[in-house]
Amino acid sequence: MAVLIGGFAFDSHVEGRITYYYRNRTKADYLAKSGIEVARMLMIKQKAVDEMGEDEEPDEDDRWFDAAKRLNQGLAVRGLKEELGDGEIVLYIVPEPARRNVNQLREEDWERILEVSNVPEDFWPEIIESLQDWIDTDDEPRTDGAETEDYYSTLDAPYMAKNGPLDTVGELLLVKGFSRAVLFGGPLEEIEDEEGEPWMVTGIEDLLTTYGDGKVNINAASHRVLMTLPEVDELIAGAIIEEREGVLLGEPSDEDTSFESASDLLARIPDLTSEVTPFITVDSSIYRITSIGRVGGVERRIWCIAEREQDTLRFLRWREE
Repeated sequence: MAVLIGGFAFDSHVEGRITYYYRNRTKADYLAKSGIEVARMLMIKQKAVDEMGEDEEPDEDDRWFDAAKRLNQGLAVRGLKEELGDGEIVLYIVPEPARRNVNQLREEDWERILEVSNVPEDFWPEIIESLQDWIDTDDEPRTDGAETEDYYSTLDAPYMAKNGPLDTVGELLLVKGFSRAVLFGGPLEEIEDEEGEPWMVTGIEDLLTTYGDGKVNINAASHRVLMTLPEVDELIAGAIIEEREGVLLGEPSDEDTSFESASDLLARIPDLTSEVTPFITVDSSIYRITSIGRVGGVERRIWCIAEREQDTLRFLRWREE
């Protein structure tokens, strides 16, 4: 009888924990979806912020004003938190041109990207030329590249080279030379560092996109992305971020410190020349929205690519993790 009672109590405990988890997962899922609606609202609110006069003051109770203002200035919103019930929403809204368009990169752009990601130079020719072969429309392989007949058809699970632009960044894993370590970061087993350990790379996935016209939004790009631009090293990338965020002002200020144009960037960052101008922009209509719902230790995440068309959002890609 004691064994039966103990078994029943254990089963009840397990079922209770499972029910608790599924209840929180459902709540977290709805919180994540609510975050997408918050992002939609902030996109619409940009118009009201843009139409405000210089002498107008925002409503003190408007907790969304600052986030909408950042988006209106071309800046990113990262880590916006909103408590709701017994959970919370964490929201990221980043202009997608804050990344480099993988389909429009030149060879010298790739060299800077691979350098920033700590990929050894010996790997560069195969990676760059294999991608060029994957995208171009002919079937002639480059010296270090690969096409269907000479490489992809010989694999254990053969497939054909696309001979067209990439639809997603993850598609790079199909291209010769691109491993998960190169794309997402981690150890390169083929090479060792000075201490005999596998060579570590930081990954390139966070630097790339397949959306936009190829120009980088300097008001939203990360430090690593900025370093892939011509003339931009680690110090200049840091200076760009400090300028656009108003760090040098010291005290919190309502002053708009985002860059208004390429010429504004050159005026405020004297170390740069017009060489960088063709690769940058301050405008964005496409955004990467990441919404995280958290309840009782359970987390659900939704991310999407959305294009703003006046007062509406058109979703180009949607993924629930």
